[in-house]
Amino acid sequence: MTPMRALVTGGTSGIGAAICRRLATDGWHVAVAGRSQERADAMAAEIGGVAIVGDVGNSTDDTVARAAGALGGLDAVILNAGVILDADLPNTPDADWDLLMSVNVFAVHRQARAALPHLQASQGSLLITASDAGVWGEAPIAAYSIAKRMALTMTRCLAAEWGPAGVRVNAICPGDTAPGMLTTTTGRRTPGATDGWLPPPLGTILRGEDIAAAAAFLVSADASRISGTGLLIDAGMRSSTTAWQAHPGVDR
Repeated sequence: MTPMRALVTGGTSGIGAAICRRLATDGWHVAVAGRSQERADAMAAEIGGVAIVGDVGNSTDDTVARAAGALGGLDAVILNAGVILDADLPNTPDADWDLLMSVNVFAVHRQARAALPHLQASQGSLLITASDAGVWGEAPIAAYSIAKRMALTMTRCLAAEWGPAGVRVNAICPGDTAPGMLTTTTGRRTPGATDGWLPPPLGTILRGEDIAAAAAFLVSADASRISGTGLLIDAGMRSSTTAWQAHPGVDR
């Protein structure tokens, strides 16, 4: 049986790396995309995939075309690359807005548009990594939260547009996931970015493997009738505005 073929952008670390590993374990042939040749090569070697180096934030990036060429087509495209900023709105400079929108919104649209003919040919699926911060506004990362809301709305619009062509489009909305998102508009977060995280009602902070399991399901045949959804994966964190009270003794 011919392996299913997937492209994962932002696939060299964090959630993206976990998705690459899970898909490979499930028998997929995976193209690992990222900006670092060293990290992409290492992940590709680990999972028996192929490395695609590029910058999805660049309007001339051809990651999708190169991945389709390397794999002989695409059955799933997981648009996971993203960038964050720890700042409220009054302290978000215009240049940071530009980068947040470029990577988290405009690049998603460009990569999705490039993926459409390949996914239409295979009757495949597109998966976008949004965020729980795109479901509810999160003031400490406000501009990121707004951008991810746009990505979530894009998911639904694309699902409506592309469904008649046989292409499913969904999003995953991770909650707090260790070790935390590292790529920011100013470079990389310092160690300890997860300090102060409160445990969700299920008791433990999410791991990349938890998000990868949901991603693997949404691009699988088991989800063949699911499209236009934004799946919240947060261990109950957003089940109420006081979910943290599930753990007595935790001081908010």
